[in-house]
Amino acid sequence: MSKKIYSIILLSAYILFGTCLINEAFANIPSTSQSSNEASLQGSVMVIPSGTTITAVTQSELSSANLTLGQGVNLTLNQDFYYGGKLIAPSGSLVNGNVIQVKKATHAGINGNLKIRFTHMTTTSGQIIPLSGIIKTDDNTGLLVGSTAKDTAIAYTKDVAIGAGVGALAGVIISPMSGGKIGKGTALGTAVGAGSGLVKSVWDKGEDAIIPAGSQISIILDQPVTYASSNRY
Repeated sequence: MSKKIYSIILLSAYILFGTCLINEAFANIPSTSQSSNEASLQGSVMVIPSGTTITAVTQSELSSANLTLGQGVNLTLNQDFYYGGKLIAPSGSLVNGNVIQVKKATHAGINGNLKIRFTHMTTTSGQIIPLSGIIKTDDNTGLLVGSTAKDTAIAYTKDVAIGAGVGALAGVIISPMSGGKIGKGTALGTAVGAGSGLVKSVWDKGEDAIIPAGSQISIILDQPVTYASSNRY
């Protein structure tokens, strides 16, 4: 009787040991769905290199006269942003950033300056795409300086152009009277058109770095961006 019990215990032990080995073997084999998901994830990841340009539009005026250090700035994509033939962010997505350097224009002809670092895009579906970019400038520093900042804008909307027209026209009229060339007195003309009248202050004071609302500007990536698509825009 004891031999039979011993045989049963031994057989049970063999069966249990064999079952454990089989379970362990299957556990180490990835399932088809897991392998498929990992392959799909790997296939949706891309790197957007530094130097890539994103075009966006200012929704409000950017000015060293009223922006403060750390203040948030949002621009809007006015066209779909593609890279490598793939849609990264559709038109209407936001490019979000913060002011990292700002100085108001002061008297004695000292111009204001402004620098913004863009940190991420928010797509129309709410997806966050981290990035690092600055406004594209001729010297590649991203620093906007008074009297040259407007040259950074690619284009202005029709409404903005009309709004600025009165001051610009006054500058054209006043310039020849002050012995200057056409366009030289634009700063003076704009101030008069705005009802300032403080002619001496306008001449002595530098210009703030200003990009009007509705301006189309280029943002250049200064670091590569790793992008994982979620197929949601």
